[in-house]
Amino acid sequence: MNFETVIRRCPWFNGAPESAFETLIEAARLKRFDQKKYLYRLGEEGEFVYAVVSGFVRIKISSIHGQEFAITEFSCNAWLGEFTLTNQPARMFEAQVLDNSSIIQIPKRVVKTLAEKHPVIYQNLFLAQAEKTLQMCELLGGMLFYPLAARLAGRLQWFAQHYGIQTNEGILIDKKMTQQELAELARGSRQRVNKIVKEFEDEDILILTGQKYLIKNMRALKAKTQFKNE
Repeated sequence: MNFETVIRRCPWFNGAPESAFETLIEAARLKRFDQKKYLYRLGEEGEFVYAVVSGFVRIKISSIHGQEFAITEFSCNAWLGEFTLTNQPARMFEAQVLDNSSIIQIPKRVVKTLAEKHPVIYQNLFLAQAEKTLQMCELLGGMLFYPLAARLAGRLQWFAQHYGIQTNEGILIDKKMTQQELAELARGSRQRVNKIVKEFEDEDILILTGQKYLIKNMRALKAKTQFKNE
């Protein structure tokens, strides 16, 4: 998908006039970010909003003591960085590029000026933020009330939905992931995640090939997301 199409399809700008899109496209820049680079870090105010054209960006909660908890990932066509429009620093969230990625950046001042001129943009941003808040509450509920196996199964299901490729053997998650990454996403230790993955393999739910997961039985994986005492 080309640069201009990504901007025109952004839900933040639904209902905006053509002149607004022309301004956004003129102000936007396509940047290449190397793996492990940050778009913004804890305590930084941020000057841009971003759209992922290719690659992946992970959103993490970080503490001043260096503790991290991976929240979610963004890939093609996803937009982030709207917090910069508040002119407040990132108090907890950080955005880290996972692979060498192409990302659009638009100065926040441009977006703010357009939103003040066309309030529908603020309305769209409010709805987008409400949806993210709901997702965060669902994630928090999972962390508080569901055992690690259910959390891990839920994360694998999410990756299959977003990065899955249908094959004759099942759904291949076309993204390399270490068990340490999965542990961070599921909020568990690498040792416990490794044990659960082996259990899933023994039950013929999935197989691990290299650093990619092939989901052989999606129905069984979904069943693992149901609440059960460990």
